[in-house]
Amino acid sequence: MVVGRLQTNCYILASKGEALVVDPGDEAPRILRYVNDLGAKLKTIVATHTHFDHVLGVSELKTQTGAPFLIHKDDLEILESMQDRVQMFLGLKVSPPPKVDYFLKDGDSVNFGGETLKVLHTPGHSLGSISLVGNGYVFTGDALFNQSIGRTDLPGGDFETLITTIKDRLFSLDDGTMVYPGHGPETSIGDEKLANPFVGRMALRVR
Repeated sequence: MVVGRLQTNCYILASKGEALVVDPGDEAPRILRYVNDLGAKLKTIVATHTHFDHVLGVSELKTQTGAPFLIHKDDLEILESMQDRVQMFLGLKVSPPPKVDYFLKDGDSVNFGGETLKVLHTPGHSLGSISLVGNGYVFTGDALFNQSIGRTDLPGGDFETLITTIKDRLFSLDDGTMVYPGHGPETSIGDEKLANPFVGRMALRVR
């Protein structure tokens, strides 16, 4: 589901009556309606990182459902500055940032229904960026996009760290793994290994 002014991909997964929401960047009522239409109860909210366009819908979802909110601890500082950043970038006033219920670390698991996602710490776009790996798919947040990578000019970003993260962590996944990014269309690990202009083999040959 694409939400908010910055067109963020929010993902809703459901299994055995339980739902997980990844990156609810805005439009909480619309997200909640979709969860309800699935006949599921929202169990957990996870942000791949805490730039405001990935978390603006969290507080309302927590209020309406009581679901816990999970992030990597290294992104807490960005979350706490959310109001200032929204004012700076969008000229809007928003409510205080949501309370974090649990901190995730590399290797943790996030469970809902009969499904399990593994947490990969994938810094570079921000210090606490994570990816969530399921059976044949991965949610990469703003680390890896279709034919692109995340920006590294925001606080906590670092280009060399991001390149290393993608090559060492994400590219260790099977080539057939579907990539569901924080913005834009899906892709696959194999396609990005080959043709991504920043980290793919074809780009290296051209250079």
